[in-house]
Amino acid sequence: MNNEIVSRVEPGGVAFGRLSQPTRRQGFLWRQWQAEGTLWQLIFDVTVGMVLPILCLVFDPIVFRGSFIGLPLLGAFKFFAYGLIAIEIAVLGAWLVAGRRAGEWCGVLAGAMFAGAFFSLAVGIFILPFTVIGLAFGIGVFGFTPFVTAFIYWRNARRARIAAAARMTRVALCLTIALGAAVPFAAPAFAQWRVNRVIERSLSEVLDGDETHASAAARRLGLLTWVGTGEFDRMARAYGRETDPARKERLARAYRDITSGDIEQRLFVLND
Repeated sequence: MNNEIVSRVEPGGVAFGRLSQPTRRQGFLWRQWQAEGTLWQLIFDVTVGMVLPILCLVFDPIVFRGSFIGLPLLGAFKFFAYGLIAIEIAVLGAWLVAGRRAGEWCGVLAGAMFAGAFFSLAVGIFILPFTVIGLAFGIGVFGFTPFVTAFIYWRNARRARIAAAARMTRVALCLTIALGAAVPFAAPAFAQWRVNRVIERSLSEVLDGDETHASAAARRLGLLTWVGTGEFDRMARAYGRETDPARKERLARAYRDITSGDIEQRLFVLND
């Protein structure tokens, strides 16, 4: 008959007729913000959100360690940045492993990952001019890593927030997110402050203390060489101003013990 609706049944027993619609494939952007991640997103998040930042720190030519242009751009915040990045990688890993099973901790994880997203974005924006310049040398592309990392942290933080919102009140959710966001900044900031105080006090002892205290201070500074940046240049400048041969020799020896470098060569670079 012309008015009859013809239907058929699939082997699985699901009937459909002219009212049924084929499943529409969701778009790429929609999949990025859905509540549940995919296997490919997991692989991408681990590779770009956890492994690549570590490699960028190891081969860092300009931001926290290197020196194509002299002192690193953010070398004064190296200890803080390394601590925060370590916390963020651990938090992202915990979320990717536990997911919704983290229960009440989802809010804390969300806050920590929101903090990681803001930090990554801030670093990316700060180094953007040098990233653009670096494109001419073939290494600038890695300067865009913080932007991608910020996206990864934001996406996973949003998913953790959704999971937490299903388990707690709005007030409790806001408090846990705030706590989670504060810890990744507060703990490394306190550690950076303490390290800076140790470096400052030890440098003062090397420059102005007696032989015994200066030697002990130089040994302490030797353990913190990877943290310091321009602080040790104070020794080179003091060496250049010093007129007492005995004190100049002591400063040269201390500088060599701390940095394994030659103080006269460093002074030459600073005066160039």
